[in-house]
Amino acid sequence: MDYSAGFTKEKWSENDIAIVLELILKGKNKREILEEVTEHNLFQLRSPVSISNRFNMVYNRAVILDEEMQRYFLDANVYNRKALTLYSFLKVYRVPLEFYYEVILYKNEQQEHLYSNDFHYFFEKKSSESNKISEWRPETIKRLIRTLILFFRESNMIEKIDKTKYTVKSIHMNRPLKSYAEKNAPLLYSFTTLEKVNEL
Repeated sequence: MDYSAGFTKEKWSENDIAIVLELILKGKNKREILEEVTEHNLFQLRSPVSISNRFNMVYNRAVILDEEMQRYFLDANVYNRKALTLYSFLKVYRVPLEFYYEVILYKNEQQEHLYSNDFHYFFEKKSSESNKISEWRPETIKRLIRTLILFFRESNMIEKIDKTKYTVKSIHMNRPLKSYAEKNAPLLYSFTTLEKVNEL
C-alpha cells in the first residue's frame, strides 16, 4: 500500500457505504451500482460528477469488507457500523493505518492523552522517512489531519476533552462480530482491545 494524500476528500460516508453494500449483496456489479446510485441520487449530492467522485471512494471502502463483515455492517448495530466504517478507511489508506498503529495504540499503551500536536509530530516523522510525504504542502497536511480527527472522532475511538486534548477509547462491537474479528480480522479486533496486531 503506497502513501497517498487522496483521503483529504474522504467523508465518514457510513450511510453511503450501507447503500452500496445493499446493492453488492443483491449481486450487482460496480457499473450497475453506480448507475442506480446516480439515477436515484442515493447519495443525495448535487451533480453526477460529485456522485461519481464520492462513489469511487465509497465503493473502494465497501469492497474491502468481506461478505461476512458486509452483513454485520447492515445489521443496524450502531457500534458495529462505526467499527467497520473506521476499518474500511484504515484498510484502504496507509497513512491513517500507520497513525493508528504508531500514535493511537502507543497513547493507549502509555495511558496518555492524545494532543493536537501529536498529529503534526506524526507527519514530521513521516516526512523524514518518506520523500513522497515530504513533498506534501502544509495545506495538504492540515486537510489530512482534519480528516484523521474526523474519522477517529466519528468512530468514538477518540473523544475531545478540550481544544487540544483527546482521550483514547476502545470501540464496542457486539459479541458475534467481535468473535468473527478475533479469528479473521486482527485489525478490526484490535479496536476492542487497542493492542498491536500483525496486519500491516
